[in-house]
Order: sequence, then structure tokens, then C-alpha cells
Amino acid sequence: MRLRGTSKTKESKYNSTVGLFISLGMLIVVFMAFDFSEMHGAGKVFMVFWVGGVCAQVYQSYRNSIFSNKSLHHEETDHDLQLEAMQSRPPEKVKKENDFAVKLRSLEQLYLDGLLTTAEYEAKRKDILDEDWGR
Repeated sequence: MRLRGTSKTKESKYNSTVGLFISLGMLIVVFMAFDFSEMHGAGKVFMVFWVGGVCAQVYQSYRNSIFSNKSLHHEETDHDLQLEAMQSRPPEKVKKENDFAVKLRSLEQLYLDGLLTTAEYEAKRKDILDEDWGR
């Protein structure tokens, strides 16, 4: 049996609220700790992108937090999961292993019936065991 279907989830409101406060704290620290007037050009560009990313995180966290009724992620959780019987055809690897088992059993039966000598049986058995088993 196999479980099939989709399941969409979103971050909990409480996790988003914690993320909101952490992101706001990051913004406060950046504006209090850094002196942008003494920063090189590349540093200023990096800080603009970094502050933009943190602002986007603040917005997303706010929309998903306990302070907002609207969410940016999936509003509904879809748990339309169903059990499905696996296909009756065995996978290729199992099929190959079964083929080798069939060959060995057939060879042994020929030997037990007296149609093969011990030397022939052992040689053919060695040939079968030396074949590529797909592993």
C-alpha cells in the first residue's frame, strides 16, 4: 500500500511572531551599531540589500503572525491523502533476483533428476552466480 495525495502547510502564527520580533531586533541593531557615513561603497550596497531582505522578512512574518488575520502562505491545509495499492508487477531489481532464483532452482532440479553430472551442475551454477545481478 502507498499513501498518495498532497499536504500543504504553513508556518504557525507563533513561529511567525517570534520571527517578526527577531527581524525587528536585527533592524534596530543594524541602524544603531553601524555608521553608514564611514562605510565603503560596496559595504553600503551590501547593507541596502541586507536591510531590504530583513524588511521583506518583517513583512512576511507580520502577515503570518498573531497580529494579522491574513496570511501570505496557503490558507488551507489539504490532507486529501488516500491509500493506494501498489502495482502487482514487481520492480525490475526484484524481477532480476527472481530470475536468478528460478535459474538456480531449475538447474538444481535437472541435477536431482540425474540429467546433469556433478561437474556440469557446478560449472553451470558458477556461471549463473557470476552473472551481473544488477547490484
